[in-house]
Amino acid sequence: MLKASDLFHLSYYQKAHFTGSIRGMRYYIEKADPDGTPLFRVWIFPGPFCFDKTDRAQKESKLFAFEEASLPLIADWLNEQYETRADFWNQHRSLLGS
Repeated sequence: MLKASDLFHLSYYQKAHFTGSIRGMRYYIEKADPDGTPLFRVWIFPGPFCFDKTDRAQKESKLFAFEEASLPLIADWLNEQYETRADFWNQHRSLLGS
């Protein structure tokens, strides 16, 4: 499963987003600034397609404080989302068969 150490440090998200997957569940982590407050927005969506090519109706997101202490919370949330719907995610694995 995903660990907080698998995610980049806060400074990375100042300039870029991060994507990954857990057996069919794809995720996209970005810095968001709703109302001028910096936050992490973490998206999950089924594979096999990338974030931009996946219908918005298939995406879910959650906001977290934009701080290093949120990284373990993000990893825990992603793991929980995978574990509660593993059968669903496994139906949406990569087109490459991994």
